[in-house]
Amino acid sequence: MMGQGGSMAMEDACVLAELLRSTARLTDAVETFVARRRSRVDWVQRQSRAAGEMLDKPPTIRNPVLRERGARALQDRFRPLVAPP
Repeated sequence: MMGQGGSMAMEDACVLAELLRSTARLTDAVETFVARRRSRVDWVQRQSRAAGEMLDKPPTIRNPVLRERGARALQDRFRPLVAPP
């Protein structure tokens, strides 16, 4: 729902390349990669799920909420993605 698949893949590639350059063992690089990326990936999945759940609400609930808070919610939802991975 957040359209982050391609962006997350590019981040993954950058992080993995950095770790492969700076880590002697492949298994250590992969373990560090998973530990470093897990929280960001989980966060994006939760945000995407929440956005999808909002769209499933009946229009009588969803539309007034989006009119009142939609722009701010969108900014708040994407703000954490601006920080480097």
